[in-house]
Amino acid sequence: MKAGTLFSFLGSGLPLIATLRGYRLAWLGKDSIAGLSACIVSIPSVIAYAELVHLPAITGLYAALAAAIGYALFSSSRHVIAGPDAAIGLLAGSAILPLSGGDPARMVVLAAVLSILSGIVLLLAARLKLGVIADLLSRPVLIGYLNGASLVLIATQLGKMFGIKTEGEEFFQIVYTVFQKLPQTHLATFFFGVLLVAMLVALARWLPRVPGALAVCAVAILATFFLDLGSYGIALVGEVPSGFPQLTIPIPEWSDVAALAPAAVAIAFLAFSDGILLAQTFAEKNGYEVNPNRELVALGSANILAGLWQGFPVSASQSRTSIVDSSGGKTQLAQLILAGGLLLFLFFLTGLIALLPKVALGAILIVTAIGMVEMASLKGLYKIDRVECGIALGVTAAILLAGVVPGIILGLLLSLTTVLVQVSRPRDAVLRRLRSDGKFHDCLEDEEAESVPGVLVYRLYAPLIFANARHVVNRLRALVDEAEPPVKWLVIDAQAIHDMDVTAAQRFVELHRELVARGVDVKIADAPRPFREELARVGLSEEIGGADFYVSVKQATQAFERHVVSSDEESGIAPPA
Repeated sequence: MKAGTLFSFLGSGLPLIATLRGYRLAWLGKDSIAGLSACIVSIPSVIAYAELVHLPAITGLYAALAAAIGYALFSSSRHVIAGPDAAIGLLAGSAILPLSGGDPARMVVLAAVLSILSGIVLLLAARLKLGVIADLLSRPVLIGYLNGASLVLIATQLGKMFGIKTEGEEFFQIVYTVFQKLPQTHLATFFFGVLLVAMLVALARWLPRVPGALAVCAVAILATFFLDLGSYGIALVGEVPSGFPQLTIPIPEWSDVAALAPAAVAIAFLAFSDGILLAQTFAEKNGYEVNPNRELVALGSANILAGLWQGFPVSASQSRTSIVDSSGGKTQLAQLILAGGLLLFLFFLTGLIALLPKVALGAILIVTAIGMVEMASLKGLYKIDRVECGIALGVTAAILLAGVVPGIILGLLLSLTTVLVQVSRPRDAVLRRLRSDGKFHDCLEDEEAESVPGVLVYRLYAPLIFANARHVVNRLRALVDEAEPPVKWLVIDAQAIHDMDVTAAQRFVELHRELVARGVDVKIADAPRPFREELARVGLSEEIGGADFYVSVKQATQAFERHVVSSDEESGIAPPA
């Protein structure tokens, strides 16, 4: 096989190969700066996110390394950085904690299994070309999830802030435990934690270009080194292993797989919906396109590799992606350079983590959670659509009351239910003729319009399918019954009926025959090809007749008016003066 053919073959499966074929040496400096910048900023964050999954700090670095390599190899996005994420970490932690029985070794295995399961779900979705399914996670559900997850995240870190041990994983149980144990607060830990939170908030407010998590960790490590914080009772992360992560294939029990499956599906939904949105945003900004199914493969590969390297589920990171973009990163090579930086840290600098106070990780996560709260979006939903605002609040309440996994599953069910309700009860309108131009529109109340006596013009804003056929037929029947003067022609504006299934077609045939028997002629205006083809398949196009199809509603009503005039002339009725 020739070299060019080999590269083409590999490039079809590995977008990174295609990128390297056209790589410019001038990009190397920018990719290097972008990758190293993202690496430095990510280290304290990924260590903190490991705490959310109830795993040792080092697993955050393992997960970040695996995600960077797995995602860079297969992603069509040149800028998105994959790695541990607060929302995904919280979801993973809430799924594995009840199954672990408090056994740290079992937690590591369960987290790895969950990561691999999530990756498998993503790869299956890619194989079946189901990239579109991420759209089922609607914006109200995401807002509700982020608000609920941020509150739970804050609650889970209160124990670190107060220096006390909390119980359980559910929001109200944790808050109640903290309230009960307030007299046991370790004051040195509490005041140091408040100082670090204040530092993070101040940096975000006045020095936003300074990476807050990195600055806080540096201050905390220096304070431990010079002031010996451990001697004051402030808990430290402690010793962590160094070197390359060991490749391990976890062997789960089938009961664990069944118990983790709902969380794996929820993580896959969340990871892809966030990842594809991030990838499309930065692709549009930088003038290239991304392939949704290729992004599914990349996220699936990143999660599987994270599981094999003793990590936990990962997703796309908005903060690290923004750093790469603002630093001038050009290609996926920036992510591989990030992975190289992580490797250097794992081999030579893990001793610094031992000096890190746990309260610093809690402070980072609390400020991260505050940034996740979507209050402005919730207010916007309330102004636009109170039903969708109610869905968001319902998901938040479910997360606080039942837990993160049940909450996100409820959100998915609410999204599907909303879609079904909208399909089964579609919007429609009775059109009127504008006096200004004679065209028919779904008129606003303040527009000067008139109806044509004897004609009912009906428009459906949806395909006509089994889910809404009964509703639409009953609606048409009621409109004809209530019309004054009585309807002689029913004109259906079919321009939005781009599809009609067999069940709906059969109901339409029945309605047509019923109306004709009552002396009402049914006319079709502006019918798209799929609608006409379905009418032909059920034999209704011949029954209606070619003369009953019109190019536009205006043409149909003009034909009716000519018909009325000719009928009046035949009856000897003089037209109005």
